[in-house]
Amino acid sequence: MAFLNKERYLRSYIRRFFRDDTVVDDICQETIVRALAAERARKIDTPDAFLFGVARNVVRKLLDDQSRSLIDFVEDFSPDDFDNPAPGVEQVLDDRERMLLFTESVLKLPRQCQRVFLMKKVYGYSHKEISARLGISISTIEKHVAAGMKRCLDDMDSGVLSGLTVVPARSTPSKTRKST
Repeated sequence: MAFLNKERYLRSYIRRFFRDDTVVDDICQETIVRALAAERARKIDTPDAFLFGVARNVVRKLLDDQSRSLIDFVEDFSPDDFDNPAPGVEQVLDDRERMLLFTESVLKLPRQCQRVFLMKKVYGYSHKEISARLGISISTIEKHVAAGMKRCLDDMDSGVLSGLTVVPARSTPSKTRKST
C-alpha cells in the first residue's frame, strides 16, 4: 500500500517521457497494478525504488512499442511511394524544344497542307468535317495529312531548331527525303 502514497511523484517521473495526461494516467495505473501484484507475491524491501523500477519498465515497453509501430509504418512505404510523378526540369525543357521544333515544322508546310494537318491532328476534325469546311475531297485531305505528318516527322528526326540541335523524338531512323 506504500505505492499509493507515491502517485504524485510517480506522475512527475512519467511526465519526463510523456506530456499527454491520459498516457501518464495509464502508465501510472499500470505501474501501481503491477507493483501491488508483485507485493502480494513477495516482500519488497525498498518499495520506492521498486515502484520507479516498474514505472521505468512500463515506460520503456510503451516507448519500444511506439518505436516499432513507427518502424512498421515507415517500412510500409517503398521508395516508389515517394517518386515525384511530375517531369523533371530536363524533361520539361526537352518537351518545349520538341514543341518548338514541331511548330516550326508545321509552319514550313504549304498553306493548304498546313490547314488540313492542323484541323486533323491538332483540333481533331474528321475528314468529312474538313472536307465540308475547306471544300476539298477526302482523298486530298488524306494526302495532305500524310504529307504533313511525313514532313513533320522528318524535321523532328533531323533535330534542328533555329540552329539548336535537339535529341530526335523517334528512336527509329527516318528515311531520307527525296529532294523535289
